[in-house]
Amino acid sequence: MYLAAQTVVSAIRSLKAQTHPFVGITFLACKEHGLKVGGTEQLSLDTLTRNHLGRHHVLDRHSSYYFQPFKSQAYWVVPRYPSTGLQTVNTQTFNDVFIHPRGTSKWGFVKDYVDKVKSKLREINFADRIGIDALAVWIYKGRDVGDLADIDDIVALFANEFQITEEERRELFSERWLTPSLLLPGFSEDPLIVTDVAKEFPAPPDAELEIAKSLSFMRLTNVGPASNMSISFGERLTLITGDNGLGKSFLLDFAWWAATGAWPERPILPSMRGDEEATVEYSFRASSGRALAAKREFDPRTFSWGQPEQGHVTEALAVFSRADGSFALFDPLRKRFQGYTTTNILSAYEVWNGKPGVIEGLLRDWPRWQSSPDRIAFDRYAAVLRRLSPEDLGVLSPGQSVRIPGDPRDIPTVQHRYGTVPVTQASSGVQRVLLLAYLIIWSWQEHELAASQLDELPLRRMLVIVDELEAHLHPKWQRIVLPALMSVGGFLSADLAMQMISATHSPMILASVETHFSNETDTLYHLFGEGAEVKLEEVPFVKYGDVSGWLTSPLFGLRHARSREAEQAIEDAKALQQQETPSVTAVVEVSARLKMHLADDDKFWPRWLYFADKHGVEL
Repeated sequence: MYLAAQTVVSAIRSLKAQTHPFVGITFLACKEHGLKVGGTEQLSLDTLTRNHLGRHHVLDRHSSYYFQPFKSQAYWVVPRYPSTGLQTVNTQTFNDVFIHPRGTSKWGFVKDYVDKVKSKLREINFADRIGIDALAVWIYKGRDVGDLADIDDIVALFANEFQITEEERRELFSERWLTPSLLLPGFSEDPLIVTDVAKEFPAPPDAELEIAKSLSFMRLTNVGPASNMSISFGERLTLITGDNGLGKSFLLDFAWWAATGAWPERPILPSMRGDEEATVEYSFRASSGRALAAKREFDPRTFSWGQPEQGHVTEALAVFSRADGSFALFDPLRKRFQGYTTTNILSAYEVWNGKPGVIEGLLRDWPRWQSSPDRIAFDRYAAVLRRLSPEDLGVLSPGQSVRIPGDPRDIPTVQHRYGTVPVTQASSGVQRVLLLAYLIIWSWQEHELAASQLDELPLRRMLVIVDELEAHLHPKWQRIVLPALMSVGGFLSADLAMQMISATHSPMILASVETHFSNETDTLYHLFGEGAEVKLEEVPFVKYGDVSGWLTSPLFGLRHARSREAEQAIEDAKALQQQETPSVTAVVEVSARLKMHLADDDKFWPRWLYFADKHGVEL
């Protein structure tokens, strides 16, 4: 179990209002260390507090600043804070709390240190009784607390690990600041998404130093089914819909190529419209707002598009789930290693069973993650599966591996409402979600490892492209899969921004994002045929309310959300209603077809029954 973001935010706000940094940092660091009372030991207090800050006060891994949840003017303090501002507090404001011979590195608590701390807090107008619940929540944010699911248990864990004495508990930590209403829900099965906490407070001063590029625009000229196609990609989400055969998958392949500099399978050749030049223009957006544009021309002599210029690829970890079940992967950090290709193309079989030198595969990694002492990857995978779980199957959760007759491997199992199933025997829909979730987690694990080996920070962006997102998924699953995928970045890193590009035929997918779609970060495109021309146009996102509304919208173009026979019968009925003197024979004939193809409670019946009765036909 993990503490919920709402609980952590409430704890920070309580601490910020009343708690002195000395109590929340120096005092706790000394207590956890077990600093002597009434005597001294050789100790660097600066190092002790710096290590404490490194364990508990890093809220933004990309910032060099420590987060300051205690009462002060700033939310963030500089890296040298332990040896500057905090040192002044320790050696001047609270100097009588310690035994510290001048000019030495010897430190210890005076015997009446509790009284000294309380007296000084009152003197400088700070709370001298601290909410132990708020302090414990701050310390254990982001930590898997196991079976603990009560704030009292968290307080007890805090008191034990920080060696809080009875006197300290009575005199310093006797308050409770978090009311029951602030603690609902206090815990979550999913790891804490630190961005949910950090976004409630000002950003660190160096937050703008990172520049990450994402794909923002692409124009194709004399390539594909249309002479010109232009698309602006949403910073967070781009959805493309349209009839079969008009180029949705083609656009996704080109988007992948523009973003990564490599094709997911084989290069796409231009349409060869006479001697007209085939070009692709595309651009990236940076966090600073600066645009980086590129243009590449097809060379008919070499049948190639050439290589991208230096820097003209996305600064993002990228995963492409293709309609045929294969996957493409791109990692700007890992490509620096010798022998690593620009992109890796994996078949579904290779994602299951591994590809030498590239990936171990789900069937090996899942049991390895599950048995690993730290279980970080496994907890992430389990959290993503919970988020992607469909309504009909209930929560998908990893079970224990089993042996299947005739197979020498330990096969992972997935648990759901209807039992425990070896993953190799799960349904097609479950298998597709298992593979996609696995590749996202695996890619991030490998990316973090590469960043560590290169002594760099992981990137802040992930690009996920999914073709035919609805493939193999029941409508109940289609209703949750896209919003769920859009949220999984938070399980990987506190500040990971995800850009998703997806093609879909499903009205349920579009209906599922009605409460999530933002005109500021998302775009919707429609591919359609107009005579002999294929056109791609951005369309405003309209909330049609239900699936039938989407089916009869311009995006899908059905006249009625019914069978084709029912649609024709209704259209013929409407035509009769337009006539001044329709024949009884025609009304009877159409009535018979309506009875055959419409449900008894179809909303068209009241209108038709009145018309038929008016012309002498009783139904």
